[in-house]
Amino acid sequence: KPTGGGDDDNLFSALFGSLLSTENKKEKSKKYDKPVLAFLHGSFHASWCWSEKYMPYFASLGYPCVALSLQGTGGTPVVEEGAKKVKIASHVADLDAFLRGLSDGDHDDNTLGLELGYDPQIALIGHSFGGLTIMKWLEQYYGEDNNNNNNNNDDTIDRRRNINLAGVALACSVPPSGNGPMTMRFLRRSIRDSWKITAGFVLKRAIADKSNCRDLFFGGTTEDDDNGISDEDVERYQGYFERDTVATIDLGDLAKRLPSAKADVRSGKAPFCDRLPSKSLVIAARGDFVVDEEGSRESAAYLNLESPVFVDSPHDVMLGKKWKNGADAILEWVQSW
Repeated sequence: KPTGGGDDDNLFSALFGSLLSTENKKEKSKKYDKPVLAFLHGSFHASWCWSEKYMPYFASLGYPCVALSLQGTGGTPVVEEGAKKVKIASHVADLDAFLRGLSDGDHDDNTLGLELGYDPQIALIGHSFGGLTIMKWLEQYYGEDNNNNNNNNDDTIDRRRNINLAGVALACSVPPSGNGPMTMRFLRRSIRDSWKITAGFVLKRAIADKSNCRDLFFGGTTEDDDNGISDEDVERYQGYFERDTVATIDLGDLAKRLPSAKADVRSGKAPFCDRLPSKSLVIAARGDFVVDEEGSRESAAYLNLESPVFVDSPHDVMLGKKWKNGADAILEWVQSW
């Protein structure tokens, strides 16, 4: 079930996320002819952000859809009881378990039992900090986190055998170098805007301040154009944000393990990008208040793309009246395989 409405999930959801599958299942363990779309949210969000627009839309087109709520979001508890920070390695481990669980198996205790088939193709789609989590997971998936750099060891081969990764898409993703360089760019451009971002995320002002919340995530104003997000919607989302920030990413730990540390110094390419399946996708929103164009271009270079695909949208591409712009970019991408 998608999270939202203030309902807490159980421990199973804490480990494997909240799920929404298509309504067109016909046979047990049927393998779909279309890839499974697996969505991963960013900071202040949980799987609910995908369930309002994107998942029903793609499900209506015949795509099985699933979404994960990371530890401390969507009402899920953290593994370490009472923890206020979660290390990136924990998010990566949860994502890995979630993706493994999508495959059916007669004697596999790790399966989620969604009847998606024994080797479903997976299109992995991440937003904001979810994009950076995917970058770190890709390091593990392709064995780049192994000290011996042996990409053919048994553990790496086992990971690939159990997860049939068909493609990766990042939307308004935090870049491989993290928030640090981007924050400095914002500071040089506008002290006012830089303060809005810092206050909204670090001081969590976006949870109580409607104007700040709109600036960061949704765009629009109530005076002229609310961008399809009413004041009532903002209040509802702020309630989710408060619940979804019980435990946040440990930025100090992340700073020591940024994906950019292993990227090519000149090109910015990830060490594994030549082994990625099909063509990857990076979406940049023209109205993004949180991730700038340079950040999106850095993410595109990381996946060996010439440029992001630019869409007319605020940071939350999956919500508001412009949600279909980002969704159609994803649809065109999966249809091009």
